Amino acid sequence: MITLNATVSRKTPLDGRLEIPASLADRLSSSEHVLHLQVFGAEGTARVEEMACTCSKAAGPNHVHCFLAGDVLKSLSPNANVTLVVDLDSGVIRIDGGLD
Repeated sequence: MITLNATVSRKTPLDGRLEIPASLADRLSSSEHVLHLQVFGAEGTARVEEMACTCSKAAGPNHVHCFLAGDVLKSLSPNANVTLVVDLDSGVIRIDGGLD
């Protein structure tokens, strides 16, 4: 079980993508399970996405941002602090907090 805190971006309610650390993205991508999201009773599938970026916060040029993506994430409120509870053995990701 992995637990981590994240802040919902202003874009998450629009695109259904929540930024996650690259280390978690790698572990989720290598999972044999279909990823399932649970957000306060709402459920849906998820996928891991990467986006090449050259933002000013980069530690170096051409770094990558990693996201957990799924329609159920659109219900999260911008700037909310959420907790992700990730069960790598089952592929279930529960998100607590951050709802309107």
